[in-house]
Amino acid sequence: MKCTTIAVDLSKSVFQISLADSRHRIIGRRRLNRSQFSRFLATTEPARLLMEACSTAHYWARVAQQYGHRTKLLHAHYVRPYVRRNKTDTADADALLQADQDRELIPVPVKNEHQQALQSLHRIRAQWSKTRTARINCAKSLLAEFGVLLPRGGKELALRLRHATDQLPYSLQRSLHEMIDEIVQLGEHLDNLDRELAALLLREPDALRLQSISGIGVVTATALIGRVPDIHAFKRGRAFAGWLGITPREYSSGRTRRLGAISKKGDRYLRTLVIHGARSALLAAARARAQDCRLTRLQRWALDTQQRIGHNKAAVALANKMARIVWAVWTQQKDFDGDDALRFAA
Repeated sequence: MKCTTIAVDLSKSVFQISLADSRHRIIGRRRLNRSQFSRFLATTEPARLLMEACSTAHYWARVAQQYGHRTKLLHAHYVRPYVRRNKTDTADADALLQADQDRELIPVPVKNEHQQALQSLHRIRAQWSKTRTARINCAKSLLAEFGVLLPRGGKELALRLRHATDQLPYSLQRSLHEMIDEIVQLGEHLDNLDRELAALLLREPDALRLQSISGIGVVTATALIGRVPDIHAFKRGRAFAGWLGITPREYSSGRTRRLGAISKKGDRYLRTLVIHGARSALLAAARARAQDCRLTRLQRWALDTQQRIGHNKAAVALANKMARIVWAVWTQQKDFDGDDALRFAA
């Protein structure tokens, strides 16, 4: 019986495979190591390949496509309910075949190498930024133990830390100076990476177009390009905003509709960037109003919302609208005009 569908439970060195016919009936199973799985893809007749969208999935999907296979990546969260009884590699592979029959499950688009490289740069940036913040907080807390308090942030942070360190016991000074050197080095790494992202931005027409949106800068635009393989997979702007997790969580039944806080589903890093961008856009609108500058319709809406529900909620509401605008600008291939906010954010 001919195999038409191949479900693969990925791992670092062990690959569990379930072979199925056109009716999704299992006709065979195999357990292969890494080299055997690579040869299996090369020697097997082209078929539909099912995998969870997890670590190494995009790499193996690209390898399979080179050999003529049609790949389909499914979100692991939606495959999990199809696992029967105990969780095993075999059960996980079989669950992929069951989930594939659900036409409501939208597959995850396969990223190319450029998109994965761009996303990896942002992961490195996030790690460096997190580590730098942790070192700064540690240094400040150690200084506070000796009665030395420093203000938050500032361009002269490293210099102030060094001056304050000289007031501490000599046994602590050397190690604390090494921590400050690490803070300075991480800051230089972040600056170099931001310059690299800015250079990459010039070769991305879509990212340049996204920068026409207030609150979307180099970091957010490149993060969107790297994280979203296919913007056309979303039918409307609200679907894209929901994917980012900045739409209200709903818990409704019958005639009662309950909308709560944002769902916080999806990519946390990308959602954080969009919300921080919305905060920046909101502050820019407030400065423009204070200087009697002309405000766009979107800025007037944001400031009215801020006055009605407060700064933080208004920032999230603006981020929701920005996500819809991102979808419209990206799919329509048009620069954004703040006075066209209602049409773009539909």
